[in-house]
Amino acid sequence: MAAGFAGATPGPAAAQTVVPTALSTVLAFAGAPTLGGPTGPEAGSVVSLAATPSGQGYWVTRGDGAVFSFGNAPFAGGGSALRLRQPVVAMVSSRTGQGYWLASSDGGIFAFGDAVFAGSTGSIRLNQPVVGMARTPSGGGYWLVARDGGIFAFGDAVFYGSTGAIRLNRPIVGMAATPSGAGYWLVAADGGVFAFGDALYHGGTASLALARPIVGMAPSSSGAGYWMAAADGGVFSFGDAPFGGDGRSALAPGSQVVAIAAATGTGGYWLAAADRPVGSGAVGPGIEGIQRRLSELGFWGPVDGTFGALTTQQVYAFQKANNLPRDGVLSAEEVEFLGRADRPRPRSTSGFVAEVDKARQLLIIGRDGYAEHVFNVSTGNGARYAPGAVAITPEGRFRIQRQINGLRISALGALFRPKYFTGGYAIHGSPSIPPFPASHGCVRVSNGAIDYIWANRLLEVGMDLWVY
Repeated sequence: MAAGFAGATPGPAAAQTVVPTALSTVLAFAGAPTLGGPTGPEAGSVVSLAATPSGQGYWVTRGDGAVFSFGNAPFAGGGSALRLRQPVVAMVSSRTGQGYWLASSDGGIFAFGDAVFAGSTGSIRLNQPVVGMARTPSGGGYWLVARDGGIFAFGDAVFYGSTGAIRLNRPIVGMAATPSGAGYWLVAADGGVFAFGDALYHGGTASLALARPIVGMAPSSSGAGYWMAAADGGVFSFGDAPFGGDGRSALAPGSQVVAIAAATGTGGYWLAAADRPVGSGAVGPGIEGIQRRLSELGFWGPVDGTFGALTTQQVYAFQKANNLPRDGVLSAEEVEFLGRADRPRPRSTSGFVAEVDKARQLLIIGRDGYAEHVFNVSTGNGARYAPGAVAITPEGRFRIQRQINGLRISALGALFRPKYFTGGYAIHGSPSIPPFPASHGCVRVSNGAIDYIWANRLLEVGMDLWVY
């Protein structure tokens, strides 16, 4: 195992009860050999798939970094014994096929076998989490791509451009490099394709009404085409990439495709399938397990076995605290990560203090450096809403000055049970708490959260509040 564990902290993994995972599946198409997939209760849900250069084997990995090898893919180690700060989201083979890299959503890189660690973003606060990875032909470098299309190049990988400054219709979900290493493609969830360097555009699905989003792409051996896979198992081929079938009729109920990899030299490809994301409307003991675990970590919400609006708020807060995509649903890797995640920490180390973290959009109630409660919030969006008025939540050290136990209708809207901390700025309940800044400057929490705050005397008049 090579060095380079940016993004990991040693320590035992937490054993918590969350949603049980279904067995993962790898489906083979056209000339790709059928080699099987992980089996047994320990297999869990895989998140990524990487093929050997010969096209006669592959590895799959779980979100905790556990690796399973098939065909001529040698097992070179895994990350399941590590204490990851973020779940693994991508895997890439080394040039020889005698090693591989794992990438986590914070850009931490884990190198095994003859794969060489060339750098990471594990110590950088990213605007959006990492979702994909590709290596150079020499194996001496690699690229990481974030959800906004931001590109990070390491080793001998060259930066050829990104979509980081473009307003995307849908987030980026993966990338692939050209055979020369002098270019790459990015693919978005709607199948929009962005080509850089010597990568040529061969088509996409952005103009189609897809039943399920695109989850990844794989290039043909020549680099003159590529395949894209959708979550429902649909496969779309472009350029000289031949269509060899899809997995829409082969997926088990409750599962979805999570990755695609080309079987080099065969004209075929593999699809890896795992659990579907868990979101609004889901019910049952598994949902209650998720709610209970979120509550154990301090994220306020109900524990009733129903994934409703308040559980969505709870999940938003968990995703924000861990720099995960803020979509209010839990993917298979996020469910797995939830079982070993840590409780957030407030900045303050002493006293009973409320904190509003504007970067992460969280309200943390801390006591002596321990986060007792964590709530999803929405603060000022920075927009101009009147002459000379900009929607900015003020920063600094404040105290709760006054409160209204009821509904106040102001010129800018309704404030439910507001607790004012400076001037007309308050922490208050609202029916609209999106996962991004959207207020005129107040700190919005859900109506359910403000009721809980009042009932448990968490923001009493005179309490210290730190907004940063």
